Amino acid sequence: MLVVDDFADTVALYEALLSDDGHRVRTAASGSEALLRVDEREPELVLLDVSMPGMDGVEVLRRLRARRGGGPAVLMLTAARRDPIAIEAGLREGADAYLTKPIEGRELVARVRAALDTFRLKRIIETQRRDHIAMLVHDLRHPLSSLGLLAEVLQSEDLSSEEKTSAVATLRALCSDMARLVDGVLVASRLEAGLFTVEPRATTVRLVLAPTITVFSPIATRRKIALAFDGELDRPVFADAVKLRQAIDNLVANALKFTPRSGRVRVRVSSEAGAVKFEVSDSGPGVPTLERTSIFDRYAQGNRGRAAGGSGLGLAIARGIAEAHGGSIAVGESELGGARFSVTVPSP
Repeated sequence: MLVVDDFADTVALYEALLSDDGHRVRTAASGSEALLRVDEREPELVLLDVSMPGMDGVEVLRRLRARRGGGPAVLMLTAARRDPIAIEAGLREGADAYLTKPIEGRELVARVRAALDTFRLKRIIETQRRDHIAMLVHDLRHPLSSLGLLAEVLQSEDLSSEEKTSAVATLRALCSDMARLVDGVLVASRLEAGLFTVEPRATTVRLVLAPTITVFSPIATRRKIALAFDGELDRPVFADAVKLRQAIDNLVANALKFTPRSGRVRVRVSSEAGAVKFEVSDSGPGVPTLERTSIFDRYAQGNRGRAAGGSGLGLAIARGIAEAHGGSIAVGESELGGARFSVTVPSP
C-alpha cells in the first residue's frame, strides 16, 4: 500500500502501524510523488491526505480513478475540522472512505483491513465477470460458425432430401442452443439485479416436462445416451411452468454434457410433504464433495465445468429459479454412478 501525506511524522506513524500489521508500505510526501509511486507499481490501497501543497488529494484521486481498471482502493484523510466540500468532492471522484485525523491506531488498521478485503473481493468478482464474458463469446462462436457452414451446405444443389432434412434439424438444434444461452444470460442478469420474479399457479408435471422431453430426447439419441423419465406426469405442482422448465432444462443439459456415450440420464419426479421433487441423475463423473457447496454460485465452475467448458450459469440459474418458487436445489451422488441434482418446489 501507499501512504501519502506532506507531514513526515504522520507518514512515519502510519507506516509503522501498518507495517506492524503485516502490510508492505511505501510512502510519498506529495501528490505528484504519489502518482510516480503508483506508476512504478500500483498498490492495492492508497492512504491519501486531502490537503497537500501543489496537487491535493482530490486531484490525485481523480487521476487514480482515470487509470485502467479504476486504480487501487483509496482511503482519504482529512483534518479534525471536517471539510464537507472536500469530502463531497472526494466521494464524487470515487473515494472508498474518509478517515478523520487524528485516527487511533487500532481503528486505522481495522479500516485498512476492511478496505483491502473489499478491494480484493471486487477484483475477484471483476475477474470472474471477464472470464464469464470470454466463455459466453466462446459458447456463441461455435454455433454461429456452424450456422454459417450449414448455410453454405444448404445452398448446394447436390443435396439429397434426406441430407437437407438432416441439415435443417441440425440448424434448429443450434438455434435452440443459442436461444437457451441468451435466455440464461437474461435470467442471470435479472437474478443479479433482484428483478427476477415467478408467477406460480396450479399446473402439472406434464406441462413442465413435456417440452423438455421433446427437446432433449433427440439430443440424447444422437449421443447414444439413454434418457429416461420416471414419474407421474399428471402429478399437480404449484409453479411457474415456463421458468421451472428452464431450471430442469439446465439440469438435463448439464447431465447430458457430462455423461459419456452409452451412458444414462434419468429424470424422476416424486412427492414429498407439501412439495414435488424433480431429480436429474447421470452416469457421468459426479461432483467432488468439496465442490458441492459452491457449484451453484454464479460464474463458478468446478472440475466438471472446466472439463467441458461452458458459461458457468446453468446451475446458478436453476438455484435462482428454485428459490424464487420458495423451493430449493441440492446435489449428491447418483445411483447411476454420477451426479444427482434435485429441485424441490411446493405442491398445490
